Amino acid sequence: MCTAITLKSKDQHHFLARNYDFVKGAELRVALAPRRFSYLNKLTNKSIPSKYAVLGMSVSSDGYFIFADGVNEKGLTCAILELPSQNIWADQLIEEKENILPYDVTFWILANFTTVKELKEGLKNLNIVAPLDDQGALATQVHWLVSDATGDSIVIEKTRTSFRAYYNKVGVLTNSPTYDWHLTNLNRYLNVSDKQSNDVKWGNELLKPYSQGFGGLGLPGDYSSSSRFVKASFLRNHINLDVNYEGGILECFRILNSVAMLEGIVQTRSNESFITLYTSCICSNQQIYYYSTYTNPQIYAIDLKKEVLDGNTLKFYSYPDQLIIHHQN
Repeated sequence: MCTAITLKSKDQHHFLARNYDFVKGAELRVALAPRRFSYLNKLTNKSIPSKYAVLGMSVSSDGYFIFADGVNEKGLTCAILELPSQNIWADQLIEEKENILPYDVTFWILANFTTVKELKEGLKNLNIVAPLDDQGALATQVHWLVSDATGDSIVIEKTRTSFRAYYNKVGVLTNSPTYDWHLTNLNRYLNVSDKQSNDVKWGNELLKPYSQGFGGLGLPGDYSSSSRFVKASFLRNHINLDVNYEGGILECFRILNSVAMLEGIVQTRSNESFITLYTSCICSNQQIYYYSTYTNPQIYAIDLKKEVLDGNTLKFYSYPDQLIIHHQN
């Protein structure tokens, strides 16, 4: 589960923002991987050095971590989202290609590329591998939203039939089905509008809207991936974007709050509750990572440019999971 959007403010700042929806238990911390940091490619047992410093949210499990989203020092941003029951990964390495585990692709993208255009060329040499004896890799069913400092944005999907990079036409990504299915599904909501409905006459009865907001009748409100895609697309493409940098940040959080999951509302068959563990908003142009957590809605900010980027070890930031209230009297 997850919802991600891209947005541009009137002063030409580009944002990638996302909700991270999952069950409790994951160890989450924002991490900085400097330029000389090397990560272990478990497929080859070789350490691979980073070209660019990366800042983003890390998810740790059994001593291994992945980046759920992030930005590099050149302004390339990326987020990984679930795509259940859609992926077919390679099970064999190809010597002349870049062989990467599916959960390492986010970091591979951010550590090695500067723009979407450059990445699209790099994807031609990518082999995403899930060995038959690696249950974690086999269970990783995902796709990626990538955007750069010019606003260029793509959705990357590897399915049973294709390996594609879609131009991100509506600035939204959720989960299954595939991205092209969601675009087709939007056609069902042609009637939804930000404008108030007109009066109409049925027989001798004059029908009038009895409150504001009738134009939005039919907009879905449940938490399924298709409904979140529709609602986020409508909001993202109808809000007033005549806002500056700070306004762009606020609109990202407001849109994502409208599709955020509250504890107890989305229950799995094993009685676990999906919640929006955190919401992030990344500015490509400033390389600043903004985020809030489920238990602390205050917005925190980490500026990549203020860090020393020439190190070789990871730096982690404390995760703000305690509620902070600003008393005014």
